[in-house]
Amino acid sequence: MLRIFLVALVLFVCSACGSKSKEELFREGLKQLNGSNSNAAVVLFRSALEKDENYSDARFQLARAYAALGKREQAEKEFTKVLKQNPSRDEVLLELAKLMVSAKKTDEAFKLAGRYLAKHPGSAECLETLGIACASSKRYDEAASYLLQALKADPRRSRTKLELAALYVAAGKEPKAKALLDEIVAEDPKNPRAYYMLAAMEKNAGNTDKALEIYQKILAINRSEALASYKSGLIRIEKGELDKAEKISDEMIKTFPKRSDGYRLKGLVSYQRKKYAEAATQLQNSIKIMPTSEGYYFLGLCYYNLGELETALSQFRKILDVVPTSRQARLMTGAILLTQRRTDDAIAEINKVLQQDGRDAVAHNMLGNAYMAKGMFEEGMQELNRATKADPKMVDAYQKKGYYYLSRGKNTEGEMELAAAVKMAPDSLNSRLLLASYYMRKGNNPKALSVLKSGLTGKKSDAPLYNAVAALNFSESKQAEGIKNLQKAKEIDPLLPASYQSLATYYAVAGNYDKAIDEYGTLYRNDPHNAQAMLGLAALYEIKGDDRSALVYYQKAKDANIPAAFLAQASHHLKKKETAKAIKVLDEAIKVNPRDVSALEMKGRILVADKRYKEAVKIFDDVEALNPEAGIVLKVNTYVAMKDTARAVEQARKVIAKYPGSARGYVVLGSVYENQKNYTGAIREVKNGLRVDPDNVNALLFLGKLFETQKDYDQAMVAYVNAERKKTDYAPAIYAQGAIFDLKGKQREAVEKYRLCLEKSNTYVPALNNLAYLCAEGYGKKEEALRLAIVAFKLEPGNAGVMDTLGYALLKNRRVDDAKKVLGKAATLLPNNPTIAYHLALAYRKSGDKINAVRTLQKALALGDFADANAAKSMLSELRK
Repeated sequence: MLRIFLVALVLFVCSACGSKSKEELFREGLKQLNGSNSNAAVVLFRSALEKDENYSDARFQLARAYAALGKREQAEKEFTKVLKQNPSRDEVLLELAKLMVSAKKTDEAFKLAGRYLAKHPGSAECLETLGIACASSKRYDEAASYLLQALKADPRRSRTKLELAALYVAAGKEPKAKALLDEIVAEDPKNPRAYYMLAAMEKNAGNTDKALEIYQKILAINRSEALASYKSGLIRIEKGELDKAEKISDEMIKTFPKRSDGYRLKGLVSYQRKKYAEAATQLQNSIKIMPTSEGYYFLGLCYYNLGELETALSQFRKILDVVPTSRQARLMTGAILLTQRRTDDAIAEINKVLQQDGRDAVAHNMLGNAYMAKGMFEEGMQELNRATKADPKMVDAYQKKGYYYLSRGKNTEGEMELAAAVKMAPDSLNSRLLLASYYMRKGNNPKALSVLKSGLTGKKSDAPLYNAVAALNFSESKQAEGIKNLQKAKEIDPLLPASYQSLATYYAVAGNYDKAIDEYGTLYRNDPHNAQAMLGLAALYEIKGDDRSALVYYQKAKDANIPAAFLAQASHHLKKKETAKAIKVLDEAIKVNPRDVSALEMKGRILVADKRYKEAVKIFDDVEALNPEAGIVLKVNTYVAMKDTARAVEQARKVIAKYPGSARGYVVLGSVYENQKNYTGAIREVKNGLRVDPDNVNALLFLGKLFETQKDYDQAMVAYVNAERKKTDYAPAIYAQGAIFDLKGKQREAVEKYRLCLEKSNTYVPALNNLAYLCAEGYGKKEEALRLAIVAFKLEPGNAGVMDTLGYALLKNRRVDDAKKVLGKAATLLPNNPTIAYHLALAYRKSGDKINAVRTLQKALALGDFADANAAKSMLSELRK
């Protein structure tokens, strides 16, 4: 509405221009310019110049109007014309100097202001401009000298006092700045800029409550100061008071619907709640009203967290188009390119940051990671060393160096680097926890405990350390001490979710579901938006067999628009063979976020299972638009299921043609051959892909899988180890090595690999599942087996393989009734899986149900050969006696 009004006003002005004299147009233009309507002023001044192109006053004011609109090039052009028309018009020099300051051309600004000052010595305005020019180039002493001279010339000039206060802040002289600002406020109690600066100083000093008071004072003076509301909202976010921040954003949107700030603040609240799709929608709304670097930056982060890397990249590039020196946008661009394995492009972007500041520790750290990804380990270590030299507390670089040494068997060097990280930043929990984890893995629990306890400070930040101590206690079967330490963690920080989650898991493993539910219930009451609380409660009720209560919490999580909740509820319906209900839930998820690849993929897979192939292909077209690689693979697999091999091959060939330098198309083509059981052809195509793209870890994993299918375990292991070398923290590659050891009967080596995998990614379900199974089989503690299985089940409640492991772990922990419920559901989901049927038979036998045990064993053996077939035959013989 506002834009329409402005356009109408300009059109009205234009229609009236022809009948007026140049003097009348000039006077009207000044009126519009002074009334902050610079667009209309431009039209009027240009109309005056059409009547007389030598009308110097009109051209001068036209230049000022352009400057007010931020059109620096046009303003400079018009000011220069004025100077050519009238070289003695000195005020043009001063206006040009201000323009150069805003364009960060400080040397030119200094020269122009110097010329003006030579003709007008003692000009407060010119001395102020010189001071601002010096300050922008960090020549603080010179800047202070000019600003103090300006104040001497005009002691009541508040703008100069504000600039001097800003200079004092930049130079680290906060007391001087505060004294000056207090003086300004005493003289002018309604000066908003002075209050904003005071609030910023209080916030930077950590006095957030005082800053909030000042913002409230600004709003009391003028309710239309939306910036004060916005800044208050940002502080509420930093304090973790998201409900209060959201309330502020809602009030802003209601009061200022045409301003971008309220929508941006609401987007930031959603971002903090990890509701990235909602956040993206609000941030887009803010950008439509007024594009800002902050809006684009957080929109980019939303897409990054949603896995939409190309869309994220475009947001950061929009910032760099306007502000090429934006460090954060450039670093995020580099980070995304690294994730996409466009390593050379990432290196180029990171080097641009280092060209601006060669001592940027974060950039050196990222560059080190990039070189490591390319296999340039010496260059990578050199950059990581530069990072720690530039910032001795660059803990991440020490950690990376530690990982590097440990991955190459240099345990002493690795331990030293991790210890250095703790020493350099004793308050950094991450490095302390990593070092303790390393000691625990090496079986040195006393040293791990020492590292953890030495970090205790008596502050709120101790809570994660008490959680880690409790985990160590539980690993040593010191349950009472573990519970005690978790209770301490809750007392110190009642809002830390990990304490409640750990206690809930402990009680669940112990079979005390009610206490576990109480813990999650308390967490849910503390934080009604906590996804883990709602999904944890749903999972526990499912294990108990209380489907109605489970659905209640799935629904609560879904109502909170938590993406995982939609998938979990859909999985819940699938377990009960309620396909239509599952699709309905997924449609709701897609309606909330049309870019939810996981929901689209799950819906497509359900359609394929129902042989609704054409509908599935349409869904996978949508996936392809968001994630080309995943979408094409899903479509190809669908064509294979349809027995339309020709179209599957055609799709794969298109990918190869589109990305000739990538292995992705060859992997897709290999998957077609794999489905035809043409493993030789599949291996040939994947190797072709690796010739053009040797660093593609997904291709190496697929190659290993193909060798594994042919039982060529040695070749498979070579491929998996190579993948890990290319990407040292890549959990799937480490897991795959563990799986090979498992297949070769080297279970202890498999356990070690699964544990290492979980150190890299503690939510990697295949490793959780397999480690839980091996622990249940006696390669660990049965209690740990159940803990790991419960964690895996909470992450993937619809995964029948995970349910089987959970049921087996429950059985090993003598929880027979619970085991029967869970294994029964797993058998319903995978009725043709002999291993699940065998485990269910074990549960029936333990419960004394001989008839069902015999029936289920007969079914398991009828389904074909499996690992426990001999044990099943032996058990059937015993039961028949």
